[in-house]
Amino acid sequence: MKIEATTTFLDGVDRFELGDIRTVDDERGARLIANGWARESGGAAPVVPSAGDVTLDIHTGVIGLGDSNG
Repeated sequence: MKIEATTTFLDGVDRFELGDIRTVDDERGARLIANGWARESGGAAPVVPSAGDVTLDIHTGVIGLGDSNG
């Protein structure tokens, strides 16, 4: 399978730079594409899922630290 890196990343000992076009085995290529790090060379850009809106519910917290030598 021929892939094109859509970002710079490491996979094992191999470093892929943005725009690199390489031939890899089908299993490895499918994994890199599924992770959004690459696309099939000549294929459409990968679809990156959106995280959507996020709301944080922050509560005041206190960690009970005290002197246990007392």
